[in-house]
Amino acid sequence: MNIGDEALYQLVRRCSRLQLVNLHGCRNVNDDGIMELSENSPALRYLCISSCVHLTDQAIISVASHCRDLVTLECAGLHHLTDAGFQALAKNCMSLSKMDLDECVLITDSTLSSLSSHCPNISSLSLSHCELITDDGIKYFGQSSAARDKLTTLELDNCPLITDRGLDYLMACKNLRRIEL
Repeated sequence: MNIGDEALYQLVRRCSRLQLVNLHGCRNVNDDGIMELSENSPALRYLCISSCVHLTDQAIISVASHCRDLVTLECAGLHHLTDAGFQALAKNCMSLSKMDLDECVLITDSTLSSLSSHCPNISSLSLSHCELITDDGIKYFGQSSAARDKLTTLELDNCPLITDRGLDYLMACKNLRRIEL
């Protein structure tokens, strides 16, 4: 799609009640567009920004600050995002239940620690190709009450630092229905 920040500005200024926004593959959307969206869409519950390749933590931090009722965030393929953005998101958006972080290659165990501490409703988490995630991150997350009670889907394929030991920490996840390794 060729939608960029200017079109997004016009849309969100006129449609302030947006609850679901899918910008998948809108490669011309930058941090400014997502900041404008989040500032003008406080009721946002679903946001897909996967493959909006120019986005940074600045966009995620803005979403965290303004869209506190966010339930689903899909941001696969965003190679500039780090733990800082996801830590802010976890602390402010405690209703998160589904996150797709595929190929967010800079995130580490710190993101999982924050999610496990602040997001008690996580039921689906995709970490495919998050190559810095280790057994320790799986330990933090797997031992959280959210994972034990609510986690149904976990995607860990192409995470080379996760071993058999990491999988042991998922044994208490009584509702886990799907895992990808």
